[in-house]
Amino acid sequence: MALDKKLGDVDSNEKIRVIFDTNFSGPPAIENGQQSYSVTRKTIRAKLTGQTLRLPAAADAEALLYAAWGKPGNAQIARWIAVWLVGNWRGGEIGMAAAQVEQRLGHKNVAVLLQNPGGEISSPSDLTLLGAAWISEIAEFGGENAVRKLYAAKMAHPDIANVTQALSTTPLELDRKWQMWMYSYLAGMPSAPRNSGTPMDMPMAGRH
Repeated sequence: MALDKKLGDVDSNEKIRVIFDTNFSGPPAIENGQQSYSVTRKTIRAKLTGQTLRLPAAADAEALLYAAWGKPGNAQIARWIAVWLVGNWRGGEIGMAAAQVEQRLGHKNVAVLLQNPGGEISSPSDLTLLGAAWISEIAEFGGENAVRKLYAAKMAHPDIANVTQALSTTPLELDRKWQMWMYSYLAGMPSAPRNSGTPMDMPMAGRH
């Protein structure tokens, strides 16, 4: 219900089917081995472990987004948007959690975020968090309508060309807003060693 309110109660009459399966084999790894659920339209299939039925909030969010906005244009973008809709990462605020990763890895521009896992961001967990943080920035500067445009953009693989076309912007502007948004969180973080990618080490968009 809390997630639905963020979407303006558009899904209040929708039904979501949840299947708990002891033999569930998840999609490609998202963090620590296999993802614990898969979402197909409004059906969630999750792994049954032990006696307690637990479902990640992001799974609910993906199903709700499908009911509200239809089929996503790209599964990875949809997953990031689902985490943004949930609004937290492991119990903490997305922006602050992303800033901790930023301190550890250094700044990653939007093009790097859109690359397949295994590039400059080797951890699928870090990539999902930074992707959700980037969606948070899109929502803050462009509103829910911008997020919805990104959700609907058809992309076999996310890339700068498709993203900038969907948002009617430029790569430079895309990176400028992302860097500015991240700076606001980094400013509130404890100081890190100079060699760990602090804001002083991070190149400003458009500079060389």
